[in-house]
Amino acid sequence: MTTPPAASDLPGVARLFGRLLVRPLLPALVLLVVTVLALWQATRLQVAVDLSGLIGPQTEGARAITTYEERFSPLRAEEVLLLRAPSFADAQVLAAFEDLILELQFVDGVEQVISLAGLPAPGRAGAWLTGPELADLSPEERLHTMRDTDPLAAQLISPDLTATVIVVVPAEGQGGDALAQRVVQAAAPFQAFRVSMVGLLAVQRAIAAELIRDLEVLTPSAVVLCLLVSLLLFRTWRAVAVIALPPIAGVAWFFGWMGAAGIAIDPVMGALPVLLIVLAFSDAIHVYHAGIHALDGSEDAGLRVRRLARATAETAPAAVLTSLTTIIAFASLSLPDSPSLNTMSYTGVVGMVLCLTSVLLMTPVLMAVLGVPRPGTREPRLFAAVVPPALRAARMGRVIPGISGVVLVGFWVLQSGSNMGFRYGDYLPRGAEVSLALADMEEAGLGSDRMLVIVEADPDDPLARVQAAAGAVWGPAGEAWARGLGGASMLPRMAARDGSAHALPTNLPIAARGGQRADAALSALQTRLAEAGLAGHTRIIGPGQALLTEGPRLVVNLRLGLYVTIGVITLLVALVYRSVRLALAALVVNVIPILGVEAWLVVLGRELTIMNVIALTIAFGIAVDDTLHFLNRLRLAPEGPIGARVTRALTEAGPPMAATSGIILAGLVVTLASSLPGLAIYGGLIALAVALALVADLFLLPGLIRWSLR
Repeated sequence: MTTPPAASDLPGVARLFGRLLVRPLLPALVLLVVTVLALWQATRLQVAVDLSGLIGPQTEGARAITTYEERFSPLRAEEVLLLRAPSFADAQVLAAFEDLILELQFVDGVEQVISLAGLPAPGRAGAWLTGPELADLSPEERLHTMRDTDPLAAQLISPDLTATVIVVVPAEGQGGDALAQRVVQAAAPFQAFRVSMVGLLAVQRAIAAELIRDLEVLTPSAVVLCLLVSLLLFRTWRAVAVIALPPIAGVAWFFGWMGAAGIAIDPVMGALPVLLIVLAFSDAIHVYHAGIHALDGSEDAGLRVRRLARATAETAPAAVLTSLTTIIAFASLSLPDSPSLNTMSYTGVVGMVLCLTSVLLMTPVLMAVLGVPRPGTREPRLFAAVVPPALRAARMGRVIPGISGVVLVGFWVLQSGSNMGFRYGDYLPRGAEVSLALADMEEAGLGSDRMLVIVEADPDDPLARVQAAAGAVWGPAGEAWARGLGGASMLPRMAARDGSAHALPTNLPIAARGGQRADAALSALQTRLAEAGLAGHTRIIGPGQALLTEGPRLVVNLRLGLYVTIGVITLLVALVYRSVRLALAALVVNVIPILGVEAWLVVLGRELTIMNVIALTIAFGIAVDDTLHFLNRLRLAPEGPIGARVTRALTEAGPPMAATSGIILAGLVVTLASSLPGLAIYGGLIALAVALALVADLFLLPGLIRWSLR
């Protein structure tokens, strides 16, 4: 008997898979070549970190920075150094500090060094720290005098004189890693104090280093865990190869595409490779599990091809639909004005398509090449134990709808107490030097981010508002400084090109250690400005301010995207299965996990942040997967009473649903090891949603279907 006729008599999509399996070595070779080419392109993959990419150019915060640069001067990417010592009041430490400032001024590419040593004396242009005004005072008295009388000095050295800040301004076009390296080398010989880089650039370099570590460690770890769970399930390396190679190839294709397209990985998409891996593993297991059900004891090669092709064709719609729901979730991230989220939306969609393609092409080919599953292979029994209790729950009549309603309302009430916010600390690598240094800065009273208060001048009295603003920003000493000789010499340097406004610098704690909200100090400053009657004449700007103010607005837009995702997927289920009742039952069991995760955040006292809402959106797209596989088996079940069809569907779909959820949880758990809190929380929340979704799909969905279609 020849093999080609074995595929020719199959219907529709099954015929295409049948032709693929007639001579499986040829498509296997083509897929291997494609994967090798993708791996070659993946060597060009880059990591780029720009936290300002979260904020779109048309947002209010971004436009404010653009307006500032037009009126004042372009913002430069500064390198900021934190120096810590037992005391800068020590004469030797202070002398070493002055030597370091001199050394930094001669570093190639440095235009200016802003430090305590460079502050001019009140009423003259020379350095105040070493000038005649303070010459008769001890180092400690000099430093305290500067702090007490000059608000600019108070922002550069801590009250206890143990920490000071240096800002290195690069010449135009001279910033970047090379300059940072030269600055570090210039500071290295000075042993009198400890030097740490703490600016935004240093934060972004630390995040990039952690992202690279995640790609090198966490993604392979997720693959290994998925392999181990697969081996535990199927007990044969051939089966594991069938299940594992398509997801690995799919992610290789994804990396290759990103490398070829020149798209860099950033913090928002840091967990995307792990997510793609575990979802592709899930689809591959469903295809393989369908192959087990399709084969009986027959050894006939032609019959095997037809049955594997038919099994793949029957599972493919559910796999496509589950991928489509996640694609819809990713697509919703294109709604907000955020370059980073828009890029994640685009790459997430492409990644899902590539991984789905890999699974649907490679899994049946590998089953044919490796000869698994063998005729008579039994399905894994490890997760079969979930079926009996799920069947008992399905037969509980009106009890299940009642339980579903109580759980739904309870979670809804809890999540209604959630607050929206932005956590800068979510992007700071745990244990990294820059994170620890920023915490030390805040503890020392130096803040962790520099912002500018733009004060519009009063045409009748150009300095009146800026003097009042100095009091609101820096306190009574600040207003006195603005009215004295210090202000007379420094305020002109802070003026706009046309003199219509002034920019007052201030350091605020936005890393928010110890549970404090990141925007607490910013809100307090805005309140003080309003109390001084300056609310309509001042504006606070800066990258940190843009993140803190636009972040909650971005969360609102993302939440809208989540609602759109829920609505579109519910409509899709209704159209595919031609049943509004099934769609509503699916909606209930898939909203419960999302509300449950939000309720959990409320219990923990955490705000609803950008990363949290992204996780909820993607989690909904994933949580519906088990529902769709169950509904697919319900559709394929023989005609008859709804109770019998539900039992058949649960018996066939329950074990692979539990198995694939186990795979997803095993893969996502590795994200908890990331030192980037945002990524760890992202993976953890999706894992929690997947676990809740499995419980809802096994113990609520069958009962809801029996009750609604009775």
